[in-house]
Amino acid sequence: MLEQQNKYPEDAQYLMEELSGFNYTQLQLHRNEVVPSDIMRKFRDGIIRLGMDEPVQYILGYAYFMDKTFTVNENTLIPRQETEEMVQRIISDHSDGKKSILDIGTGSGIIAINLGLTFPDDDILATDISKGALKVARLNADNYQTNNVFFKQSDLFENIENEKFDVIVSNPPYISFDEKRVMDQSVIKYEPDLALYGENNGLEFYQDITKVASNYLNSDGSLYMEFGYHQKNEIKKIFANNMPEYQVEFYKDINGNDRYLKAEKERV
Repeated sequence: MLEQQNKYPEDAQYLMEELSGFNYTQLQLHRNEVVPSDIMRKFRDGIIRLGMDEPVQYILGYAYFMDKTFTVNENTLIPRQETEEMVQRIISDHSDGKKSILDIGTGSGIIAINLGLTFPDDDILATDISKGALKVARLNADNYQTNNVFFKQSDLFENIENEKFDVIVSNPPYISFDEKRVMDQSVIKYEPDLALYGENNGLEFYQDITKVASNYLNSDGSLYMEFGYHQKNEIKKIFANNMPEYQVEFYKDINGNDRYLKAEKERV
């Protein structure tokens, strides 16, 4: 059915693997056996929802990120591989000693929680403008018992009171509204607009964050941000205008696309 609609039969395969607990090879070995009725019922329901372009992660109610499962729903983005790479960079850059970390636009909490698990002595504040996203993030934090991760509703720095951090990290909305015409229907229909799109060709949040980020960073602090693969040159200009005393290093993702950055004050 999905093949006839040109709609990702591999998602149906993945759905069955997750529902059954079998990997692809095991499914082939057991393909002549009767599928338990409860699994078959969930699978048929899932196929209908896939046919309506709903992402398989929302159907399952969870997604994987850095080998862990996180609850996701229509209030949160589905985690991407590129974000894992940025988190790994933060982990590898982390020096000894307790750090204070701010995660802006935490969504389902994947960045803050993974850093909290890796560095249990760090104090981590995770913010989001969306109450629905924060509800999901708190659920994930409870699941992993990250007692060093705290959540606050805030539009960027609005509710952050005169605090300074060693690390600020953000995966902000960076998709231009013009890009909707080339995006998957599953993203357009189901993932939250609030977490996807930015004004000014997707650059709005880079401009807003860089205007004030230095006020919230310790003198040797670092700012990490994910961005769209074609936005590097424009973001370079934004940093040159708004944070001229900071050096910006750009990193490529596993596909060779410019994907995230690290900004630090130049050492004198």
